[in-house]
Amino acid sequence: MTIKWFKHGKWPRWLVGLHHYTIGSFILLVLTGVALYLPIVHTALIRYLPIIYDVHILLGLIFAITLIVPFLRILPAGRRIWRFDWVMPLLVGAPIVITGIMLWGVTLFPTTARSRAFTWHGWLTILLGAWILVHAFYKALGIRPKANGVAGRIDPDRRMFLRWTGAGVLGAVAVTFIDPGSLLSRLLPQPSGGVGRQTLASKGIQRFGAYYTVISGYPKMNLADYRLQVTGDVANPMTLKWADVQAIPQYSETKDFHCVTGWSVPNVRWQGIHISQLMKLVKPHEDVKYVNFYSFDGQYSESLKLSEALDSTVLLAYHMDGQPLLQEQGYPLRLVVPKMYGYKSIKWLNRVEFSAQPITGYWEHYGYPNEAYFRTGI
Repeated sequence: MTIKWFKHGKWPRWLVGLHHYTIGSFILLVLTGVALYLPIVHTALIRYLPIIYDVHILLGLIFAITLIVPFLRILPAGRRIWRFDWVMPLLVGAPIVITGIMLWGVTLFPTTARSRAFTWHGWLTILLGAWILVHAFYKALGIRPKANGVAGRIDPDRRMFLRWTGAGVLGAVAVTFIDPGSLLSRLLPQPSGGVGRQTLASKGIQRFGAYYTVISGYPKMNLADYRLQVTGDVANPMTLKWADVQAIPQYSETKDFHCVTGWSVPNVRWQGIHISQLMKLVKPHEDVKYVNFYSFDGQYSESLKLSEALDSTVLLAYHMDGQPLLQEQGYPLRLVVPKMYGYKSIKWLNRVEFSAQPITGYWEHYGYPNEAYFRTGI
């Protein structure tokens, strides 16, 4: 039986309203996503980021619901629609939702897949945003493609909507779990001159989603001027030059890195020193329960329980993936806490303080939790 839910050749008000709301919610998703990701905006809105994050997730869930509404009602026979008006939102919107869920569900998906999901989430959002702009432009001018062309009118049914959405979901699974770019690189012949498959594959993976700072720009430091102060409730407070830092026994580890805004980086290789090595030098007092960290940017600070700081995975790192840190990455020295979200891994480190009391870290001052283990969420 056909349900007649329109009159006189017009779409029902609820569907027109849904169409406008879907576009509006997508625009808000883009704006909140930019605030979470783009460093210059991210820095300006630091105190509001926890709220923006929650709003972004809520808008994403509502956007996902709007995509499945066409399945909830039987479309009337003979009511023809413009093909691309529905194909693009479903075909592109579905993988945006899927990749967004992967970024939200940190513990549910492999880090490598989430890393790819972050990249595709951004590019697909740009694609759908571009389509909305083109769609609005042509609609405002009253321009439509040929009615019998590839983008013309069709008489849809529920099965057609399912195919479009299903294609988007399968596409999201393919690019995040199967990684067609990596498969293609394996099929290519090994080039001469030392440029192998690993190099070709790595070019398709963005190692870090973004480099954040809590001030305007990235602070600079010459190694000749660098000093690491190790102070607090200790028997032997010290100030270490860069040569002294490098003289401390080195450790290497390969761990995943997770940002609270959703993106992850798999298998980052860090090299540096353990907090335990500093303890041997300065000999903290028995009442020390915390390790506080300070950045030479004058703003960034963090605090860990002593037991957290002494975890075998925690390093004061000066190399990443076999190379010295970039300025944006915290050159010359940064804290790395792989089991926690990245905001605990303070950059541009120049002071380590052993104390009986914790400090309120920079991000914690704006509402971020002290216990930032990514397995427990934000």
